[in-house]
Amino acid sequence: MDISETYLTLGAAAFELGVPVAAIATMARAPRLRKFAVVVLGAVAPLVLFYCLVAVSYFLNPASTENVFGFYAMSVMSFVVYVALLLAGAALAFVPKPSNLYARFLVGFAFAPLSCYLLNLVF
Repeated sequence: MDISETYLTLGAAAFELGVPVAAIATMARAPRLRKFAVVVLGAVAPLVLFYCLVAVSYFLNPASTENVFGFYAMSVMSFVVYVALLLAGAALAFVPKPSNLYARFLVGFAFAPLSCYLLNLVF
């Protein structure tokens, strides 16, 4: 079976949007796992916010070639960075401090730029 580029794009987009939905569902359904899920959600939040910005830009002006390219290429071109942020957030989730959920979210959110910088050093 030949996998087309469309399937890969849809798979990347589904994965990138499915992780925050799964983290929110985990926080709602399993209170004992909230302290882990909130760090993962904080780690991927910057890219999800970027995706929302690109989508709004595209829907406000769909005739612009820059918006069309950005909308259709955003999930594929940022997939490696997204996975790196997800793995960093999963690793940070096992750090016991801080215990406040908002502070844990901010730890994941603040580590995202540092994680991108470290990824840039590797590649």
